[in-house]
Amino acid sequence: MKIENMKGRKENSGYQRVFNNNAMGYLFSKVQATVISNGSELERIILSQSNIIDNLDTFIENATDNNLENGVFVCPKEIIKKSTYSVIGIEPDLLIFIVQKKRICKVIELKDGDSFDTKKSKSERDNLIKFSTEFGAKIPFVTEYFVCCFNQLDKEMIKAGFKGCFDISHIMTGEELCQILNIDYHSIIQNRQKDAQENFEYFLTELLKIQEVKNFVKTII
Repeated sequence: MKIENMKGRKENSGYQRVFNNNAMGYLFSKVQATVISNGSELERIILSQSNIIDNLDTFIENATDNNLENGVFVCPKEIIKKSTYSVIGIEPDLLIFIVQKKRICKVIELKDGDSFDTKKSKSERDNLIKFSTEFGAKIPFVTEYFVCCFNQLDKEMIKAGFKGCFDISHIMTGEELCQILNIDYHSIIQNRQKDAQENFEYFLTELLKIQEVKNFVKTII
């Protein structure tokens, strides 16, 4: 996602109060909006390259009747919510169904980062357990749950970021996720880094347009 395409708060934002400067507050609020949007963008990228289930009820019915071809299928949260298999108040980001001799459903919470609020982490873990238990009891698949931190390759770092709320056995890296889905992890990383370079240049350009910043820079150069 690009900072320049985001809508920030032009006045009375928290960032404005931090800097006591409307222009800087607006710029930093656009940065924050970009950070938030990156998570949604990541999910869209993954879904665009996956074999999507568009009706979960029909998919489960076909699985029960042994009427599915082998493969890997992905169900996004919007489709989960529309189904009779939804669990009230719990919306995992992705369900990955692996149809082979042994059928597996992986319940995934997808994260862009790897450091989180402890209370929210415990709540997310409990929700994943509850969904996996209730949903798993209704379907002809072995159900597992995972939190996936896409940009972190070290599971110990992910565990630390969640303050130990998740065991290693329930942690997945982005690279592992892409291997399961048979999509190119490094290509996704590289494409997102292109936006990062443009964001770097845009941020500094806009920052240096602010008169107070210009005046300060002159005093230190």
